[in-house]
Amino acid sequence: MKPVLKWIGLALLFGLLTMGASCRKEEKKAVPSSAPKVEVKRTVEAFGIVKARDYKDINLDFPAQIERVPVKAGQPVSLGQPLIYLSINDFQAQIKNKENELNAARFELLKVEKSLRDAQDTYAKFQRQLRDKEGLFRAGAISQKELDDFRDVVKEKEKAVTDIKVSLGSGSGASSVAVQREKVAVLDYDLKRLRNKLNQSFLKGNVIVSDYANGVVSDVSCAAGYSVGTSGEKQEKLLSIMNLDSLYVTADVAEDFIKDVRLGAAVTIRPTADNTRKYQGKVTSIAQMAVTQNGETNVAVEISITNPDGFLRPNFNVDVEIAK
Repeated sequence: MKPVLKWIGLALLFGLLTMGASCRKEEKKAVPSSAPKVEVKRTVEAFGIVKARDYKDINLDFPAQIERVPVKAGQPVSLGQPLIYLSINDFQAQIKNKENELNAARFELLKVEKSLRDAQDTYAKFQRQLRDKEGLFRAGAISQKELDDFRDVVKEKEKAVTDIKVSLGSGSGASSVAVQREKVAVLDYDLKRLRNKLNQSFLKGNVIVSDYANGVVSDVSCAAGYSVGTSGEKQEKLLSIMNLDSLYVTADVAEDFIKDVRLGAAVTIRPTADNTRKYQGKVTSIAQMAVTQNGETNVAVEISITNPDGFLRPNFNVDVEIAK
């Protein structure tokens, strides 16, 4: 029996040792190797609005009447498309009157310059002849009376020059002609200023047109029958037009995260109107000051749109993710 007990004892010992090793392995496996990992965001998120960088307010600073407005706010327009039809007869009449006034002043200047020049030439010629007469008198070729009579003629020629100078409103011929020339210059400037009011990229004759190939109308503030430009030099806005090829995003980044935003950083843009669409862009501008509104302090960031597809429109809301 003793050998049997010996083998039974060895088997029990081996079993105990095996169970101890297995428990140690389980304990070792149950101890966590490290603390839970915290995922770090690699983007700065913000809310933005689509805007058009290139836009025009269509203003008029000359008298006109609105005949027809064939467009409305939000309507897309192409290059050369009519926006407003005008009647500009009154203003064209102003230009014509100014042209007539300038032509009359130029003619008067030419006439005055020629009259003064002719009178001065005649006076100079008679002065030379007077010197000749004085030489003949000293030589005994003519009498004192003949010399005195010729001197009277020379004085008449001098008076003719003086009369022309006086007629110009000044005692000096040079300054009088200068005054007339200044009048011509002022009238010429006024005429050019009036003509330039019609020489604008958005105005073709009496029609205001779109000078954007891909534009949209906004802020229409006129209608058929309106009179504009009657308040002197004050410009009156008729409508605005935006260039859809110049869209960008302006976003407000919380001041807590502006330190992670850099110029040129890649941006993902998702419009609220369709969040399945995704656009790419870059940070092009970071404001140098913060703005506080409704208890929040933000910094404005401008973002380009590198892959526009015609879906985005001015004033669309977008979510942006700016890469750190």
